[in-house]
Amino acid sequence: MMRDLANDEEIEQAIHYLVHSFESSGDNPKPVVLHSIRVGMNLYDREYETHIVIAGLLHDLLEDTAVTFDEIQSKFGTDVANIVEATSFDENIDDYLERHYDIYRRCFAVGRSAVAVKAADILDNSAYYGLGDSEELQQNLLEKMAYFIDQSEPYIGDEDIYQELNDKFPVVKERVTKNAETDV
Repeated sequence: MMRDLANDEEIEQAIHYLVHSFESSGDNPKPVVLHSIRVGMNLYDREYETHIVIAGLLHDLLEDTAVTFDEIQSKFGTDVANIVEATSFDENIDDYLERHYDIYRRCFAVGRSAVAVKAADILDNSAYYGLGDSEELQQNLLEKMAYFIDQSEPYIGDEDIYQELNDKFPVVKERVTKNAETDV
């Protein structure tokens, strides 16, 4: 694939913005910068459009920093801001599963671009499913992953990211089940 210098510079600008945003106002104790870069680079390596890659890089900013929708929109455009907003938690929803289902519904409303970003996010996060936390949380993780896979097929079903997510689910389910059995 032939890379485009202007697109790569725009993506690098988004990485700088991501890192600066977390340095100045981030409050998530997890390695969210590394996670965000992996999500964006997954999309980049799959040759998604530049605005989707940038949204993948920035997808956690609204929920984990003081960055606003308007700031993202001003710097990276409405498409990126809409995707980032769709992939972000609604802080007014307390129930874990409902919070995620709300995100998925908003991603589906935005369309393929937001669904692709969320798929890359779930793929990266699924590496941690089955590690620690409660059995209830682990079951919730499986339930939300299965729901997303089922509901996202009309949007990205013919794309390799969907196939990878679908193929990964049984592996994640086995790991979660195995860890739950060893914790008993």
